[in-house]
Amino acid sequence: MEKLPMQDQEAARPVMHGEPLSPSKFLVPAKAAEFQGSFAADRRAQEVVIEPEIHGGLGGQAWAYLTTGWGVGEIYRSAFIEGIASMSLCYLSALIDITLANFHISVIAPFAGVTNIFLLALFIFAIAPASGGHINPLITFTTITTGLTGLPRGVLYMFGQTVGGAVAGGIIRGIFGPTGTRLYQGGGCVLNTNEISVGQALLLEIISTFILLFISFGVGLDPRQAQLFGPVLGPVLVACTLGLVSFASAGVAQGYTGAGMNPARCFAFAVARGEFHNQWIWWVGPLVGALLQTAVYRAVPPYHKEG
Repeated sequence: MEKLPMQDQEAARPVMHGEPLSPSKFLVPAKAAEFQGSFAADRRAQEVVIEPEIHGGLGGQAWAYLTTGWGVGEIYRSAFIEGIASMSLCYLSALIDITLANFHISVIAPFAGVTNIFLLALFIFAIAPASGGHINPLITFTTITTGLTGLPRGVLYMFGQTVGGAVAGGIIRGIFGPTGTRLYQGGGCVLNTNEISVGQALLLEIISTFILLFISFGVGLDPRQAQLFGPVLGPVLVACTLGLVSFASAGVAQGYTGAGMNPARCFAFAVARGEFHNQWIWWVGPLVGALLQTAVYRAVPPYHKEG
């Protein structure tokens, strides 16, 4: 590569308030996405170093896992980005369902499942460098229980994602009003117990969530796969998995829109409707599915202690 003359190098430096910056003031990418549960695979550390003599053994490691990060400003900013992304995704998801309904398409959910492929992939690409690209409390919670995301980051992310979903629900209700949101069912996550029982819906949510997580870890979140699929193909494969599972569960019964697999999204639609009956299904189901995936993942851990 041809080297620029010294005067051209000076001219190429970033300028702020008309003054060239010294090399020590160059802007560098933020390190907010540098954790093992990130979709930004090239920003992950390649090794996890465990040093009991420094961290005070297992108890010290557990303490660090529970406390490290509460005072890190970048994590709070990343949580804010997660909230904005969650709000935007839930809002667009509801509008897609409502638009399909206005096209008089009799079965909306399968089409919505296909659009999830584009929707989720684009959002992961957009925010992965800033936050890791979770967007979904289910993903964040599972990376916490598998040890890929620290507790402080995870709690802040889930709070931001849920608040973002609630804001999206409020916006939807503001646009369409109480009557309109009831007509369009708030955008999704609907259960008619005359057609399918609560127990059946819960079991569908658990298994669908587990399958989504099992594949998502295999193609995008497991650090062992970071070099194989990378930050480009991984998010696309995760989005395809969500679309496929959504499509597969959408036609199970009338009055059931399929597996939600995103508690914040279902919460957004409940806020829009102003009705929270059976809302717990879309929280408990993903929780149990996440714990199942955690058990499977712990059975074949990604790291082996050396030295």
